[in-house]
Amino acid sequence: MQNERLPQATACECNRAQGFAASRSNGSVGRVDHAMTANEVLSKLRPVSKQKLMTGATIDQFERSAVIYHEDTPAARFSLVLRGEVKLVTYSSKGTGLLIDIVLPNQLFGVVFHPHSPVHPCTAVALKPTELLSLRRKEFMDELETNLPLQRMLLADTSQQLCRSIQMRGFWLEEVRVRIAQALLYLFEKFGRVIPETRATVAELAGTSVETAIRITNRLARPTTAFCSMIAVGSRARLAASITGTLG
Repeated sequence: MQNERLPQATACECNRAQGFAASRSNGSVGRVDHAMTANEVLSKLRPVSKQKLMTGATIDQFERSAVIYHEDTPAARFSLVLRGEVKLVTYSSKGTGLLIDIVLPNQLFGVVFHPHSPVHPCTAVALKPTELLSLRRKEFMDELETNLPLQRMLLADTSQQLCRSIQMRGFWLEEVRVRIAQALLYLFEKFGRVIPETRATVAELAGTSVETAIRITNRLARPTTAFCSMIAVGSRARLAASITGTLG
């Protein structure tokens, strides 16, 4: 992993984050400012809080398959994906991986809101060469205390994530064919018709082996065919029908 620490701000630059970014010749600072402004959550930060986050920010680079952090390690920082993809995965006692989510560019991950010895609930791994903007949790939580628009946005997002988690718990009661169809539907909604992921990703999402994922995906493959390392979904309706049991 390569780590690039951003330059520290001087006292006179604490008034406005935009002034801080503009005053530095180092292009990384302007890039960080742009990335934070483009993100839906970080764009809600007030200028002073944004500058504090920028002061402690790092740009980190990871090779494919590199572990970014492990499950149950202290959640002192969180990240914004600048380039690449990150998978969030948890492992059973037997070492079987269950993929929780895939994080794409301009998305945040690793933020833990509760104050009681916060740790990461899963492991983060780079799916491809990945560049991250790493930020300190403390400054973000300080801003959250008094930023009502940010509170509302994060409450809505957390509620959506909770609803998805409840749905996923229900799907674990289903047979593997339904779980794989649900995994493909999830990937379809994230990437569109052409899914740039392999059957191994489908297997981790469905909690099954790669061999089973290949076999069952191929059974659904009249509308869903693989080429190169991608999966092309021909019909969202057919995937949804296979989940509800109405597929003929």
